[in-house]
Amino acid sequence: MVYEKIRQQMMDTLPFVRLCGITIDAIGPGTATCSMPDAAQLHNHLHTPHAGALFTLAETASGAAMAGGFAELILEMRPVAKESRIQYQKVAKGATRAEGRVPGDLAALKAALKQEGKLAFPVHVDIYDAQDTLAAQVQVEWYLSAKR
Repeated sequence: MVYEKIRQQMMDTLPFVRLCGITIDAIGPGTATCSMPDAAQLHNHLHTPHAGALFTLAETASGAAMAGGFAELILEMRPVAKESRIQYQKVAKGATRAEGRVPGDLAALKAALKQEGKLAFPVHVDIYDAQDTLAAQVQVEWYLSAKR
């Protein structure tokens, strides 16, 4: 139930994500899956998904995985994407999906957040195309701090 609330909150408050046609399909404890349709307005000069659209898909999955990992705390936190890196592996063809995950021990990360009042940590995302080809790998460094 809490994951569905997070998913709905994100979909309601991220207009650019909606503009790209991205949907948050699932959120779990430190995981998320998002998808993006194959649409002409999201293509590049090769008629394949634009790099910026793929990055938006990955960043959305990373944020959803981060929020899922800290579900019971996220409404009291201010999350900010601090840094990101994308490595394109193959040209994506067709619709795409991104699978995000918070690596490591969520309990230890939550304990560090509680002790320090802030936390920086990575979220890893793999992007697959319609043929299940790994198209890109992304790492987003998130920063969480208590709302002021």
